[in-house]
Amino acid sequence: MARPPKELTPEKSVEDLLGARIRKLRLALGWSVEELAEKVFVGPGRITQIETANDPPGRRLTEQLDVVLRANGSLTELWPLIKAEAFKDYAKRFLRAQATARAIHEFSLAVPGLLQVEPYARALMGIDYPERSADLEDAVVRRIERQTIFGRPNPPWLWVVLYETALVQGHGSPETMAAQIDHLLVMVGHPNINIQILPLNKPAIPGSISLLTAPEGERSAYAEGFNTGAYYQEPDDVDRFQRIYDQLQAGALDTEASAQVMRDARRKHR
Repeated sequence: MARPPKELTPEKSVEDLLGARIRKLRLALGWSVEELAEKVFVGPGRITQIETANDPPGRRLTEQLDVVLRANGSLTELWPLIKAEAFKDYAKRFLRAQATARAIHEFSLAVPGLLQVEPYARALMGIDYPERSADLEDAVVRRIERQTIFGRPNPPWLWVVLYETALVQGHGSPETMAAQIDHLLVMVGHPNINIQILPLNKPAIPGSISLLTAPEGERSAYAEGFNTGAYYQEPDDVDRFQRIYDQLQAGALDTEASAQVMRDARRKHR
């Protein structure tokens, strides 16, 4: 028996309102999810994500849906509100997309969350939380739980460009840093995980970049600085961050040389 559609509450958020409108228009036209997906050139899963308010469309896809569903602007008028809400809730949308991505490319000044060990995560996030805070422990658990994506039957392709400061700066005790670097060296043994080190003498940016490729091929980007960030779905924005990532990667060491840098840093933390 098919699972009943998720009950939406349009008054809860703009995402729910948009999803409810799209579902109502689609059903009024007598189309299945697959039929609508074909008309706007995306996978059926993407339409389901939109209708269930799990991942709203970008501006271009919203415009396509408005035309195909004969919405007379009732969908595109919501786009500015969705964009504003996305900036307010940027981290949640990024994490949802990361959880299902088939490919992830990251540049980071610190070890990315997907590769952190618990003591390192606790030391890194402890700056934002009072010592021994229950909120801190909850945040650590949630971060480590995200790493279960590598246990999927088809785990994501992960390629990280890591600034060398992440290996040099101490987060927690020397034992914590040694354990974290040991974990990185284990993870690069997986065929779907690669790490390149960007040396200290190469230019970097003051923040992190994540580029995500969804199962259907749709791409998005996430950029983050201290206590702020933004999630991007528009092709022009994604292309801009791709160019930045490519320039950073061009200055990084190859994977074998990077592993040696990690081993050297590991010895210094003993």
